[in-house]
Amino acid sequence: MLEAGLLVKPPTRKADVETLEVVRRLRPQAILLNFPENIEEIVYSYSKGLIDYDEFVESISEKLPEPKSTWIKGFEVLLRELPGIGELADIFCYTDVELFDQEAATSVEIALLAIKCIVREKIDVEEWVKVLKKSVIGEDERLGREFSKIIDVAQNYERVICISGFEGKYIKRRLEQAGVKSWIRYLGMPYHFTPLEILKRLIMLDKIDKELFSKLIKEHIRFLREYVYYMSYADAVEKWVRERLYWLPVGRVQPG
Repeated sequence: MLEAGLLVKPPTRKADVETLEVVRRLRPQAILLNFPENIEEIVYSYSKGLIDYDEFVESISEKLPEPKSTWIKGFEVLLRELPGIGELADIFCYTDVELFDQEAATSVEIALLAIKCIVREKIDVEEWVKVLKKSVIGEDERLGREFSKIIDVAQNYERVICISGFEGKYIKRRLEQAGVKSWIRYLGMPYHFTPLEILKRLIMLDKIDKELFSKLIKEHIRFLREYVYYMSYADAVEKWVRERLYWLPVGRVQPG
């Protein structure tokens, strides 16, 4: 019977390692990665051992928007292990390219806003809301486009795994509506959303509170100054999570 599994992976090394462990244990026939579709051919060639890692990075760098090095670094654990995964399954990429580029451009705008806040020591909440809305606008459209790719692949294999962010629960819902048996597993738990992730979530829910947003923006800037400045983003998020959830037993909480 056709079956698709969703692995929800937050941006931490712990989650990356768990993803690799689950994939190797379950041995799916196909894996859908939340990478932009325009690098799928390169990813496939690399996963099958046709090119080495350096060639792979050079090739995808030509197709990724800035800051490309940040994206590559963020997925480095998974990227380096793709040839081993490719021995087990066919690899596909399903993230919409246009919206991926848009998200990358918005990330740069957010970074510039943070720098402006640090220099001016003043937060313009309305300006932040305007930029953050770009990050979440068209979410339904994006999921619709990406789901079409996911279902096309899923219908050609009996066991498929799709790696996603926290939108995985929506993908699972749509798979079930399409008659595909599915399950979901959250990796890298427990997890604490970063201030920026919380801000985006509030924007999606149209819950805009100026005082709360101001506090979260300040917390995001502190996160950049005290964590991201000193280490890779994945390590920064992992340290952030560990320090905020030090009192929780491991595995206690999962984002819903």
